[in-house]
Amino acid sequence: MIFDPLELNYSKVRAYLDCPFLYRFIYVERRFAPPTPHSSLGLSVHRALARFHAKPGDLGDLLAYYEDSWLHQGYSKPQETMEFYKRGALVLEKWWAHFQANPAQVLYSERSFEFPFEKWKIKGTIDRVDRLPGGDAELLDYKMGFEDRNDWDVAGSLQLSIYALGVERDFGLKVGSVGYFVLTSLKKYSAPWSPASGEATLALLRETGEKMLMLDMSRKGDCPRCPVRRLCPESTARD
Repeated sequence: MIFDPLELNYSKVRAYLDCPFLYRFIYVERRFAPPTPHSSLGLSVHRALARFHAKPGDLGDLLAYYEDSWLHQGYSKPQETMEFYKRGALVLEKWWAHFQANPAQVLYSERSFEFPFEKWKIKGTIDRVDRLPGGDAELLDYKMGFEDRNDWDVAGSLQLSIYALGVERDFGLKVGSVGYFVLTSLKKYSAPWSPASGEATLALLRETGEKMLMLDMSRKGDCPRCPVRRLCPESTARD
């Protein structure tokens, strides 16, 4: 895939905000961190849910989608693979029971968006968009919930704000709320969507996008927490 400096998405912007060297490593130099058990499991579960929303069925169908979507990369041994596979299957079984008890009108799942903003193209893929009772849309991003935290800052989420702009500008829907659905706890954390948040997000995209174009490397992130700390030549935490 050819690198396009005028194409922005949440992952690119988040990488640059975390560390310009991380952004350069992944998106400019096209080098990637190897998959981990958690990243492979998360992607497998996400793909299974996307297929289920596209073609709903019973629990057996969902687990069949999971089997088809399973990624084997990132696991150190077969025992670890099986442990994570069972962990993901249990998450999906509990999610399916919850979804049956709390049905929603799902408009889109794993839907990509793109809209122009000044010189840039803003792109992304949304896990799920629901129709709210009043007619507005609610966008939800699935999270596995591996993070050691009990609260989710939905109102301050750059990711959800970019996605809300995508839903309104590309899908033509009015966004009423945004949220995360945490799969391990079956909890939804949502907040009303405000157009003012969209304006602030566009301003941040403009400012960050200009720095990315100039490859402004005047600062460094937190190396010990970086996913490429053992690979990046600028890392101070390679050991």
